[in-house]
Amino acid sequence: MTCLLAGMLVSCSSDDDTEENTDEEITSLEKPTATTALTIDNAPVIDGSDSTEPLRTLLMCRLLGIDCQWMEELASSMTWRILPDYSRLSQEDRKTFSQKLQNWNTHSSFLGCIDGHNDIIITARGISRDERAYAEEKGVELLSSPMAKDAFIFIVNADNPVSNLSIEQVKRIYMGEITNWKEVGGNDAPIVPYIRNANSGSQEKMETVVMAGLTMPKWDTLILYTMISPYITLERDKNGICYTPFYYYDSIVRSGMVKALSLDGIKPCKETIKNDTYPYVTEVMGSVRSDIDKSSTAYQLFYNLSIGKYNNIIDESGYVVRTKK
Repeated sequence: MTCLLAGMLVSCSSDDDTEENTDEEITSLEKPTATTALTIDNAPVIDGSDSTEPLRTLLMCRLLGIDCQWMEELASSMTWRILPDYSRLSQEDRKTFSQKLQNWNTHSSFLGCIDGHNDIIITARGISRDERAYAEEKGVELLSSPMAKDAFIFIVNADNPVSNLSIEQVKRIYMGEITNWKEVGGNDAPIVPYIRNANSGSQEKMETVVMAGLTMPKWDTLILYTMISPYITLERDKNGICYTPFYYYDSIVRSGMVKALSLDGIKPCKETIKNDTYPYVTEVMGSVRSDIDKSSTAYQLFYNLSIGKYNNIIDESGYVVRTKK
């Protein structure tokens, strides 16, 4: 089997000007007990959120020396992915590499990590209440660390004249207290507040970050079950509103049929995410089981991502690099 050497995992460092986190910034994280060259054979099984799939693919391709590029999905003609170039790989290596790159979405990847079905996950949020309860039931603890920055944004149809909402208005819309767009400077039309399914990364963020301390009405008929659903739905519903990660909106969908709303007059963009002026800046998290072998390539990858060794790849992926506090 072909071994594509990427260099030593621990010693590999960023070549650009992005800042790295120092070891002192992550005091609870043990250093790896070994330094191992990464190959297709020993690469960890990596999984995570739909929105972090391009980062995971780019990360593995860059570390293994496999070419890749952004390409539009022909099946949907709506989303973009980073696709590896398998032309230089043997059939066996191609199969092995494909098996190492999983994409079971946020909730399933957390359960898979707890159950030992994957080695490392990169997700758009940290562990949820349900997942933590499941881990406790299994007697498992996870190690988690922020890897990159993203934002939680609200989107509407591109023809909606409303371009800005206050945070209070967003909350009142989703509490059912503001029900017509004319109340927030828009058309005289009913607001249709779509939500995401329980345990999705977006729904967890909505409930714990935006609506913290508030109990929303049950919008049972307005649940959207996939990452792409808000975009498909809002393209045809000019009165709808929903939420999504900024990265998914900016890098994966790139649709001119929906637009991101400013919140309290602050537009979501890489600059406002980097300087933390946008109200809902979020962290992209990496997680492994706490009982992981500290000499494994999975732990070495987790550690290096945590201390910023691969910030050049984070930046190349389109995510915002975390800077030192």
